[in-house]
Formats: sequence, structure tokens, C-alpha cells
Amino acid sequence: MSWNLGQTKARVRSLLDDENPNGPYTDSFLVPLINEVYDDYNAQLESTQSSWDIAVVECPGIQPGTPNLAYLQVPGGPLGTLTDQPLRIDWKPTGTDVTYYNLVPNYETLPDWDPQQWVPGWEFRSEVIWLGPCSMVVDLRIRGEFGPPPLTDDDSILISHPRIGFVVAYGTASLIAAVRGNAAWEKSYGDKAMEGMDDIMGELVRASQAQVRRLGRQTRRRGGGYTGFF
Repeated sequence: MSWNLGQTKARVRSLLDDENPNGPYTDSFLVPLINEVYDDYNAQLESTQSSWDIAVVECPGIQPGTPNLAYLQVPGGPLGTLTDQPLRIDWKPTGTDVTYYNLVPNYETLPDWDPQQWVPGWEFRSEVIWLGPCSMVVDLRIRGEFGPPPLTDDDSILISHPRIGFVVAYGTASLIAAVRGNAAWEKSYGDKAMEGMDDIMGELVRASQAQVRRLGRQTRRRGGGYTGFF
């Protein structure tokens, strides 16, 4: 079972030999460091091509003439954890019922348009969602892969892998040990975190390869036995 933030903090304090939450390793000190290490490890996991959660995020009140959604893609923004090009974008006049949502076409390169009374298209360029010109206030609905959200309270789950909390705890303890000048703990905990990350990444790579092999076998079965008549 995946760890939550509360369990991760407790393990970090235990590794640093000070389990008093009112001691030097308070929540205000630990939580930003744990999130930093968690973000770093999640970035490494992305290299395995593992899938994150598919989510649908609504972005209301997009103003006329808004060229892109970069201001929503910042850390902490509604699209801040979007990991790749959206799978789909829909639009509707702002404040209307969800049944008014319509598909926005995806263009590799947006054409030059005069402003329209709808969102005429979008493209994903330089990791930013760019929009065709629209002359009215609209609501957008973005469907895509979103990375794990920030850890904000003790019940926040480290969702990227069941063992990632263990690895984050050791990585955080190693980081703090480096700051505190404890070279032995820095190396010991850092090696433990690296070993855990190697195991997780190896598992995800093997799972991805197995999925490709299964799809290949299914494709061959569908095509190999056909004996149609002409």
C-alpha cells in the first residue's frame, strides 16, 4: 500500500534520529524538502514512459484573446501537473451547462485566423497549450495525463508507486544529512534511495515492455489467420 505524507515524515524523522515533530525537523522544514525529492523522483519515473492518471480539468472564464494557457500550467495552477500534450480539449460559452461543450480541433500548427465566436483550434508547442483567437469568454475542459499532485497534508498519498514513499523518505534524509554535514548518513541513505529507485524503474520498464509484447501478439493473432474470399 502506498504511503501518505504523514508516514513519510515519520520515517524521515526516524532516520534522522529525532522523532519529535516539534524538534528541528518540523513540518514547515520537512514538507517542502519531501515535495522537492518527490518531484525529482517523479521526473525520473517519466523516463520509463509509465502512464499517470488520466484526468479531466475544467478551466472556466478564459478571457477573449487569450493566446495560450501558460498561466494555468504553472506549479500550483489547475494545469500545473499536465505531463504531455492534452488528449482532448473542449470549449463552451462561459457559465453554460456542460452539455454545451464542443470539441476544439487539434492543429500541429495553428493557422492565422480572425477572432471567432468559438475556440477554432489549439496546438501544443514548447510544452504550452496555444489557442486560436476567440472573441468571447469561454470555459475549457482539458483531458490529459496529469502527474501526481503536491503533498499538502498528512493524508496526501504518494501515488506514483506503492514503494515511492519509502524511497522519498531515504532521499529526503540523505538531502538533510548533506546539509547537516553528516557524510555517513548522506551516503547510506542516498544509496538506499538510489537502490529503491532502480528497482521501481526496472519494474516499470519491464511492465511497459510486457505490454508492448502483448499488443504485438494480439495484432498478429488478428491479422495472421484471415483467409477471406475475393
